[in-house]
Amino acid sequence: MRTITALTSLGVFIFVLLLLHEVNSHPMWDTSISSNSPTTLDFADSIFNQWAFATIILGTLLSMAMIGASYLVRDERLINLVWDIRGEVTDSLENIGTFKRFNRTSKQKEEE
Repeated sequence: MRTITALTSLGVFIFVLLLLHEVNSHPMWDTSISSNSPTTLDFADSIFNQWAFATIILGTLLSMAMIGASYLVRDERLINLVWDIRGEVTDSLENIGTFKRFNRTSKQKEEE
């Protein structure tokens, strides 16, 4: 199993290296910056003026995804819920589900 994992990791690494080589060898990187290229100010203007509705929709979808991810990640086991309430885990947490029976013999032993 470790061999398959190692071979897969090596294959992904080689693939990324080949992909980077192909992207960097593209002829578009040889051209100099033209005077017609947009600036960051033009980009900001187009995002907030021309594409405002799409930006709002995308922001809403991303916030919904983050809220959903935080909901799925939370842990609701009893020991963690009690730890959140008390602030620390005590030794008695292991016996939360067990109930002590009270009868005359146990009450008499406690009084003695």
